[in-house]
Amino acid sequence: MHSSEKIKCEKSDILLGKKICLCVTGGIAAVETVKIARELIRHGADVVPYMTENALKFVSEDSLLFATGHRPVCTLSGLSEHLEECDAVLVAPATADVISKAACGIADDAVTTLILANLEKCIFVPTMDARMYENPILQRNINILKEHCVFISPLLEEGKLKMPSREHIAAEIMHRLRNELRGKRVLVIGGAGYEKYDNFRILTNLSTGRTAVEIAKYAYYLGAEVTLLIGLMQVPIPSFLRVERFSGIESLLKRIPEFLNYDAIIVPAALPDYRPVYRDGKIKSLNEMKNVELMENPKFLKELRKEYRGYLVGFKAESGISEEELIKIARARMDEYELDAIVANLLENVRKDETKAIIIFSDGEMERYEGPKSGLARKLVELVAEAL
Repeated sequence: MHSSEKIKCEKSDILLGKKICLCVTGGIAAVETVKIARELIRHGADVVPYMTENALKFVSEDSLLFATGHRPVCTLSGLSEHLEECDAVLVAPATADVISKAACGIADDAVTTLILANLEKCIFVPTMDARMYENPILQRNINILKEHCVFISPLLEEGKLKMPSREHIAAEIMHRLRNELRGKRVLVIGGAGYEKYDNFRILTNLSTGRTAVEIAKYAYYLGAEVTLLIGLMQVPIPSFLRVERFSGIESLLKRIPEFLNYDAIIVPAALPDYRPVYRDGKIKSLNEMKNVELMENPKFLKELRKEYRGYLVGFKAESGISEEELIKIARARMDEYELDAIVANLLENVRKDETKAIIIFSDGEMERYEGPKSGLARKLVELVAEAL
């Protein structure tokens, strides 16, 4: 067994059965391609490398053979490798040279011939000096290609366009190859909401936001247009996600008109049930703090449902009760707020990366889950995709 088979589907099987041709061109960013290839394989892809002559100055054939299990295609032959069926052609790094050749329909090596034969399947990741990228002729060539294929935005650092993370690139590939949520808009509201006592202090909770991030990721992987609306977070947010922020309940209620065009809204956020009467400036003593009044917050999901008619998923966490009581409480909450589904769990069953939960649907069906939070996120997103 080749070493690439040992890591296949290590992260997910979202790209299982997909063949991706990885075109490596002659830039220093080519040294990152081994990691990119392995990341795609970890999501199930079969990666076949193609290399230009200049790429061999930066990364060897054996490196990509080790990474993928396929001998790189470096020259044209009677096997007509450029005509092999594939699901995507990833050009990473995409130099100014290969971009311009592709825009002009030039096919003078294995890479450019593959691109010409599969232009509509191409995904370019440009990397070069910023002065080259800003050249008007190159920009014209990029715009020509954008009419037929996709570009992944590079990172601009130190005056150079650098390769985005391998996780970012893999996410963009999955987003374009999976269609379960194609054309759907999904809003995920997560993290810890907070309410202000004064200009310095807040009332909040210990939610990490991890579940929201995982849900947003999988919705994006399956082709959705995703917005992640977050409060306070304790986990990193992937660069490929569109992110906006909220603070407390009032900030969410004011934005409800913006939410009405989403096909699905999923709300794992931990929102404060109470808010203090705000005092401008700073509360300076314990006695002043003792005199702060608390008011009950409106229930966001209940208010949202008054105007929103799309697919709505809530979460309900309890502690110190039986599973039967948890289900009863969750069903009552789902009926009261007219939710399409609710995810219920006991706080004692939630750890940093693991969880145990029950997904309850408005038609009475239930799905139990125990395992990584990422697995719960994927199961929930797939169930939402089936319902839309």
